[in-house]
Amino acid sequence: MRRKNNRKTSCTARTIAMTAIILSFAVGVNAQSSEAKRVSMEEAIEIALQNHPRLKVSTAEIEKSRATRGEIWDGGSTSFSYAWGQLNGEFNKDNEMSIEQSLGSFLTPFYKNSLVKSQVSTGEYYRNMVKKEIIAEVKRAWTYYQYANSIYSLYKHQDEIAGKLKQSGDLRYSQGDIDLTEKNMISAMAANMRTMLLHWQEEVSLAKKRLTWVCYSDIQILPSDDSLVIFQSSDTDLLPSADHLNYFLGKVDEQKKLLQIERSKFFPEFSFGYTRQKIAPLKNLNSWMVGVSFPILFFPQKSRSKQAKISLRIAKWEADNNKTMLNNKVEELKGRLKQQKESLQYFTEAALYEAESLQNSAVSRYGANEIDITEFVQSINSARDIKKSYIETVYNYNVSVLELELYTDK
Repeated sequence: MRRKNNRKTSCTARTIAMTAIILSFAVGVNAQSSEAKRVSMEEAIEIALQNHPRLKVSTAEIEKSRATRGEIWDGGSTSFSYAWGQLNGEFNKDNEMSIEQSLGSFLTPFYKNSLVKSQVSTGEYYRNMVKKEIIAEVKRAWTYYQYANSIYSLYKHQDEIAGKLKQSGDLRYSQGDIDLTEKNMISAMAANMRTMLLHWQEEVSLAKKRLTWVCYSDIQILPSDDSLVIFQSSDTDLLPSADHLNYFLGKVDEQKKLLQIERSKFFPEFSFGYTRQKIAPLKNLNSWMVGVSFPILFFPQKSRSKQAKISLRIAKWEADNNKTMLNNKVEELKGRLKQQKESLQYFTEAALYEAESLQNSAVSRYGANEIDITEFVQSINSARDIKKSYIETVYNYNVSVLELELYTDK
């Protein structure tokens, strides 16, 4: 009796322990799933703009440029000297205190201030560019998730059809209605659909992670709408992005200001000083000094000015090249969007309806033994390929739309 009670107690304890483990696992799963947050596209963009390090860096660069205003005027260190002894007479108890301060060039601070203004303005244009790129990243990840989820839903529906067909095929084979070849073809079709379904299931999981990554979120971000959405765009009267163009011109302006700074160093630099002396028997002898300094050898400064002039020329060439590339990119995207719109129109007006009809007809006719398995599989695959091509066209169109938004002004 004791052994039975011990065995019963032991079984009860194991049951309680397993139940606790299962419950704790279930709670853990629920806790993880509760961390996911479904948001709209606008909310996802706002999260990314708040968290993205590139935007923080570009903002810090502007603050850094503003901070350089403190070094616009740099007169160098103040020189202080004290001398004592026999300075100018027969007594050795004389002393002299001198203070001297350089004022630098009067032109250089003016051009430095102009350079700071240009750097701040260029930094703001760059920050706007970064902001547009972050928005494009979020939208790209968003539309890719919808694309992957739509392909997954397509193969899920195909997998359901293949699963029912396999059950029917096994039954018909056992009844002698079909031979082994047809049964194997059905099994192969079902296995292929299952493989593709698992592949796109993993792709959807990766798309979820990618959206969370681009938002730099601590919790998983999921779209509030899983369905495939076509972005709205007007590819007419769109001009190249003013932020991009102004950024290109801003880099040229910075080099122009740097050249002006180097040229200003050819002008004289001024300094002033004060001296207080005691030369026995005289005391409190005061004197003031104003000085002018300029380089006698101009070769080093001339070399620096020449380098700045070449840098300005390079910046102009780069700006012209970037402007041309931007215009070409915009025109290319406009042409691509026009082609993709025509493809979308073809799918929505004819191809999708034909694909649905082809699939329904194939299922109905095969069920009525009007077609064999080969023709059925071909029809199902053709209908699926049409639907998949439509989903891919929508995705490519959406990518073109967001790229056009990136490089143009609405």
